[in-house]
Amino acid sequence: MPAMIIVVLCSLIPNLYSMYIAFTNYSLYHYTNFQFVGLKNFITIVTQKEVGTFVRVFTWTFSWAIISVVGMLGIGLILAIILNTKDFKTKNFYRTLLIAPWAIPAFISVLMWQGLLWPDSGVINSLMGTKINWLGDPNLARFSVLMVNIWLGFPFFMTLCLGALQSIPSELFEAAGVDGASKFQQFLKITVPSLAVTLFPAAVMSFAFNFNQFLSIYLLTAGLPPVAGSRAGATDILVTYSYKLAFTLFKYGLACAYAVIIFIVIAGICAINFQTSGTFKEAK
Repeated sequence: MPAMIIVVLCSLIPNLYSMYIAFTNYSLYHYTNFQFVGLKNFITIVTQKEVGTFVRVFTWTFSWAIISVVGMLGIGLILAIILNTKDFKTKNFYRTLLIAPWAIPAFISVLMWQGLLWPDSGVINSLMGTKINWLGDPNLARFSVLMVNIWLGFPFFMTLCLGALQSIPSELFEAAGVDGASKFQQFLKITVPSLAVTLFPAAVMSFAFNFNQFLSIYLLTAGLPPVAGSRAGATDILVTYSYKLAFTLFKYGLACAYAVIIFIVIAGICAINFQTSGTFKEAK
């Protein structure tokens, strides 16, 4: 009961109130006398000038989440296979070193990367002898936030893959080798199916997490650089744009409407994950 009371007070009630605000004209100009306006905020998102911004930000949000998960999973899997090699004598040292991005608080890591990528006095430009505008050019800024986000997330998948690899019986590989299977065939027929059971639910949940990843983008670029004719910057995803609408432009109703859209997408992803993984199925 105490846990349920805390959940209701700290999570359920604020979220329900946010959903209510999404159907009002609550803003800086309607702070005390806001009114219920129905679906007006949602209609604004998919029509008028806002629709172009919504489509661009929504598309980038999906691309951001997919590329982040693929990058984290790919790098994590490759490193896990290398670290799982029996003849790798210093693997414990490298395993500890590679987990460092996961161990350091994310906000410290992102601010550190901001200093490294700073156009004028950044370490990377100083070492390269150039003045590349990593955070000011739209394409480079997107590349930068993706690089930093993947750097933050690959240790999780590396650890997950390493544990899954070590759980595969070595007899399977020995038997496959006796039957004449190559290393690549063993990887496709034994390693991949064994890892899929563990990695698929983790990848789906990681997609949901990155779809709503506020920290990496807000601390590194704050959604910038700006895009002409749009209130959303080049690196803004739905959650950072919603934050900007609420706390910079004071359009609380519109911001909450975006939050409802984010909730619907995340809830759908979680439902798919629960369905495929059988999380809530009763044991027979």
